[in-house]
Amino acid sequence: MSRFHTIVIAVDFSDSTPDALEAGLALAAAATGSHIHLLHVVPSATPPLWTDEPALPDLRAAEQTWTAAAQKQLTTLADGHALDPAQVTTFVGVGAPASEIVRYAEARRADVVVLGSHGHGVVRRFLLGSVADKVVRQAPCAVLVVAHRTLRHPAATPSSPLPALP
Repeated sequence: MSRFHTIVIAVDFSDSTPDALEAGLALAAAATGSHIHLLHVVPSATPPLWTDEPALPDLRAAEQTWTAAAQKQLTTLADGHALDPAQVTTFVGVGAPASEIVRYAEARRADVVVLGSHGHGVVRRFLLGSVADKVVRQAPCAVLVVAHRTLRHPAATPSSPLPALP
């Protein structure tokens, strides 16, 4: 029996979203009575108070447009996977993605946060990416980072046995 009952799946609608969603849904399938939270974070359109940047036009209307579009995408994602509406919450946060993901997980007493990493070159292969890295370091619960498909090893097949451990 899985201990992951409150599952936050943070998505950014990139090509890593389907893999993160699949992993989160697999965790949910293993736990009776689990609840899935599909979360997306849009950047804040208002500069922080401490910035020394010149005054920018009020971009709250743009932020509202981004939020509404993201909410529609989350709903489409949930509907596309035939998820039970009673077991799914969709939410769009506004702010710095890592901070908002951690804040959301804390507020919901999440058991696990699932998010995808992004494919980068060889140098960045060993790095999770800034958002995933911050969530791993700051989250109050387990974090499952799903490797981007460009970072995965080819599946072991019967004709290619696993290498022996030293």
